[in-house]
Amino acid sequence: IAIAAASAVTYVVVRGELRSQVDDGLRQRAGAINRLRIGESGSGEAFLDIPPPLLGGAAGYTQLVTADGRTIRAPAETVELPVTDRDRAAAAGTTSAFFADRTVQNIHIRVYTLPLQSGYALQISRPLDEVDSALARIRGWLLVIAAAGVGLAALLGLLVARAIIAPVRRLTGLAEEVSATRDLT
Repeated sequence: IAIAAASAVTYVVVRGELRSQVDDGLRQRAGAINRLRIGESGSGEAFLDIPPPLLGGAAGYTQLVTADGRTIRAPAETVELPVTDRDRAAAAGTTSAFFADRTVQNIHIRVYTLPLQSGYALQISRPLDEVDSALARIRGWLLVIAAAGVGLAALLGLLVARAIIAPVRRLTGLAEEVSATRDLT
């Protein structure tokens, strides 16, 4: 039981650390965006103009959400992240920044939504495929370790039980022999 509990605790701690790194990266990217410009394309559609990350850092996928649920993205970013009531509330300024897991086109992502002034919220997302893959590997190893620990504990229990019962077996054999032969010598 102790090995299984230790494995479960290890998994939860590692999961938290890996996701915390993604969250920190999203938060840093949001902090590095010091200017947002909403442009207008030739067709009259609004688009988001965001400076690239420094030195090729992780840019994430970025969009603005308006209080009424419309989205504005950079021209190269064509996939719309799903907008929830909480996202609209952030754009309206009635809730603070938050993280959420979403699935977009069968990709598990982490989204950081940050309220901005004047009816907008900035959303930055990153895929969690590397984190999910690492967690799957760790989960597999922890299951193997837990199963090996349980097997070892069972084997040691069997050996200890045999060692404890050996004198009782000898005594039982002698008692049966005396009972059958009535010879106490």
